[in-house]
Amino acid sequence: MNQRQKLSGYICLVILILLNCSKPSDFPVLKGPYLGQKPPGDVPELFAPGVVSSVYLEHSSAVFTPDGNELFWSREINAGFTPRIIVVMHMKQENGVWSRPELAPFNFNEATYNHINSISPDGNRLYYYTSSEEKGSKVWIVDKTDNGWGEPRPIRLNTIDNPNNTASNVHEARSGNLYLTGTLDAMPQGWGIVRSKFMNGKYQAYESLGSHINFPVNDPFPNYHPTVDPDERFVIFVSRRPGGYGIQDLYISYRQPDDTFGPAINLGPKINTIGSGNSWPQLSPNGEFLFFWSNSKPFDEKELVEKKYSYSELIEILESYRNGRGNIYWVSTSFVEKLKPKELK
Repeated sequence: MNQRQKLSGYICLVILILLNCSKPSDFPVLKGPYLGQKPPGDVPELFAPGVVSSVYLEHSSAVFTPDGNELFWSREINAGFTPRIIVVMHMKQENGVWSRPELAPFNFNEATYNHINSISPDGNRLYYYTSSEEKGSKVWIVDKTDNGWGEPRPIRLNTIDNPNNTASNVHEARSGNLYLTGTLDAMPQGWGIVRSKFMNGKYQAYESLGSHINFPVNDPFPNYHPTVDPDERFVIFVSRRPGGYGIQDLYISYRQPDDTFGPAINLGPKINTIGSGNSWPQLSPNGEFLFFWSNSKPFDEKELVEKKYSYSELIEILESYRNGRGNIYWVSTSFVEKLKPKELK
C-alpha cells in the first residue's frame, strides 16, 4: 500500500470517529466572540468544554483568526497508538452562529501528524507543522484566499547557516519577523527559541533570543513553543528549567530597549499548577487572553483512596473531557502588566 492510499484510509477513519463523536442534534448553538464562552479572570478556565476541550487529547492551543470568526486547534485522535493521527480542527462563525468542529481542508497534505502553529497578525497566513517517517518534519504556510484557505506551501528557514535545521511552533510578528523553536547549536540538545528577521523580502539566519530564554537545561525539551506579542514587546514560552511549579511551566520575557530579551519570569502558581505541565501558549487576537494547553488532573491518588470511586464513576470521568489527557485553557493577560519590570513601565 502506497503513502497516498494509507493517508486516504486514515482520513476515512478520522471522519468516522468525528461523526460518531457528536451527532448534529447533540451540538449546542454557540454565538458570539470566543464561541460565546464566559471570559476568564486571572485563574485559568477550561475553554469550551465538550466542544473544543474534549474526550480526546487536544494537541495545541486555540488559534483564532484576527477577526475572531474562525478557530483552529489540533486534536490527537488515537493517543497511544501508531501512526499518531493528529488533525487540525476548524470552526467558523457564520451569521453569528459557530459551526460544528470539522477537519481543516489542509490536513493530510503529507503526514498524519498535523499541528497548528499560528495565524499572522494580518490574518493572511496560517502556519502549521507536519511530521512523518517518510517525509520528515516541515513547516507549511497556508494563504488566505477569497474562498477560504489555499494549498499548503512549505517554508524553508535558516538556509544561510544551517539548511538542515529543525523548525516548529512558528509565530509571526507584525514586522514579519518569525519567532519559533529552531536549531541552536549553543544548547545542549541543539535547539531552542530563535528569531528569524524578515529583511529585504527574505528570512534571515536564526538569532538566539538570549541566555535568559534559552536556559541551558540538558533536557529533550528545554525551552520551546514561543508565542510573541504582535509588536514584539514580549514572548511567552515553555521551559523545563529548575524552580517551576510543574514538569514544564509558562514564562514571559520582555524585550529590552537594546532589542534583547530580559529575565524569564514564571507566570505563577495560578497558571502553572492547573495541570502537571503547560504548553503551546497562544495570545488571543485582541491580546486580552492567553490560551494554552495543560494535562489537567481530574483526580489524584489521595482523592482516589479517600473517595473510593465506583467503577462506573471512574469510567464516566475517563470518557469525558475531565480524563486528564490534555485540554485547552484560557486566562486573562492581566499578568503581562503586573509582571513587567518597573524600568520598562
